[in-house]
Amino acid sequence: MKYNITYQEAYAYSFNLNADFEYKGKKYKVTSTYYNGSGMEDIDVYNEDDSCIEDDALEDNVLQIGKEIVENMDIEKHLTY
Repeated sequence: MKYNITYQEAYAYSFNLNADFEYKGKKYKVTSTYYNGSGMEDIDVYNEDDSCIEDDALEDNVLQIGKEIVENMDIEKHLTY
């Protein structure tokens, strides 16, 4: 059987981004969803006990760090299947 493939594509619509980090001796986790072609949404930062960090003045630095981590993540380097 002879055939000629003219085009193939495996397209991932979205990626779940996750990272762990430490700040001032405490451990945190940041998660986000990256939509291919549309950008990032739903950036959430969690404490070590998995409680979500709320947006208040004391935790602005932690939220900013988490946002920077996922926004600067090299998706190709850290992609797993």
